[in-house]
Amino acid sequence: MKRYLTGIDWIINAIDYSSRKQTGVGNISQVIIEFDGLLNEPELRKQLQDCLKNNPVLCGYPARAINLCPYWKISRENKALTLNTHYFSKNLNFDDVLSFFEKQMSVSFKGKKEHLIFNLVFQEDKSFLGMIFDHRLLEARGAEAFINVLGNRLSLVTGKSLVEPSHLNNWKDKFRAGKQVNRSFLHLTKGNARCLKKDGTHSLNEFKVVTFSPQESTRIIDNSYKEAGYLMLMPYILAKSILILHRMFEKRKDPIADYLIPVSIDKRPAQLIKKDIFFNHLSFFLFRISPQEADSFPMLLASIKEQMYNQVKSGLPEAFSKASFLMRIAPLPIVYLLLRLMTKGEIASFTFSFLGESSYESKHFLNTQIQNIFHLPRVPYPPGIGIFFNQYQGRLNATLSYIKGLITEPEINQILNALRELE
Repeated sequence: MKRYLTGIDWIINAIDYSSRKQTGVGNISQVIIEFDGLLNEPELRKQLQDCLKNNPVLCGYPARAINLCPYWKISRENKALTLNTHYFSKNLNFDDVLSFFEKQMSVSFKGKKEHLIFNLVFQEDKSFLGMIFDHRLLEARGAEAFINVLGNRLSLVTGKSLVEPSHLNNWKDKFRAGKQVNRSFLHLTKGNARCLKKDGTHSLNEFKVVTFSPQESTRIIDNSYKEAGYLMLMPYILAKSILILHRMFEKRKDPIADYLIPVSIDKRPAQLIKKDIFFNHLSFFLFRISPQEADSFPMLLASIKEQMYNQVKSGLPEAFSKASFLMRIAPLPIVYLLLRLMTKGEIASFTFSFLGESSYESKHFLNTQIQNIFHLPRVPYPPGIGIFFNQYQGRLNATLSYIKGLITEPEINQILNALRELE
């Protein structure tokens, strides 16, 4: 049975197409593991070879079936996963290492069948492993789950990921969902959104990472429970992120307008991620925030919670997933155009996501102790800027991702200082 692509899968393929056209680099991201100690390189190479041999889905590519539905054509070609090894001076600091991994984000995959690139860095008694991954095959949480396969010497991935029906049924439900999504977007995309304008032709993505200690992370989580409610960490740090970027926009004296923020969410229950690693299981919240709300943290937090509650109550994330199936018949350039039409061509102010606790639960990878796991997600232009949070062993990390030249050095420092003071 074929692994047909869902509507969300096809939208991610359209975003990948647009990114390649605009920047020469597809819709990719990178997950980085920081180790206390030196990773065993020969053992890692063997594990990569075994994993590829047992998971030919890693060498697949999108194609169309006779019924015109896109599917993932699984290749039996046995090729090596790219693993590059680098040795750094002990004098280099964390920012220097991060700068190296940042540069790797401009490297393109070799052909349509490559979707993963690994870079292993040794620095005295430490090491780092970066995995660049194709979002058409893996989401961020799926990437962490795939690392779990490698780190725990699992040779075979099983589960629903490798099988998906064509979904050529229940058309009435899909069209009804499409009407609901269209009505919601008409309401949310009224008027222009506040956004950054790019000067010049820069398309390079730059990254800054703020890591919080376990104690700092605990304080942030405790404060989120007090101010936003139990298990309301995502709305809390989203509100904090909006407040931080609002201050930057206010200093720019740009035309005043509402903020429009898409927030990706993973629909899989945590216990299913390890069984359902590959492809896309996303949906979205879409928040519209007025400058008046952004000026007041209590008002801002209340607005986010209310909008999230209303979108969950109305079933908007599920409706978006169902409606997206209607786009699979269209070629990728048309799908991207349809997405722009759905939002009336409105540009998001910035992107945001919170991955929650890592899908990689162990404190070791191939017997080497892990210090931290964080992500470097590329952000498309527009909007050209995003803030992304993840957790590993309860410890929070924040990544600022932006197009080079879009924000100034003082603005970058202002954002980073505000993130460091997050509580």
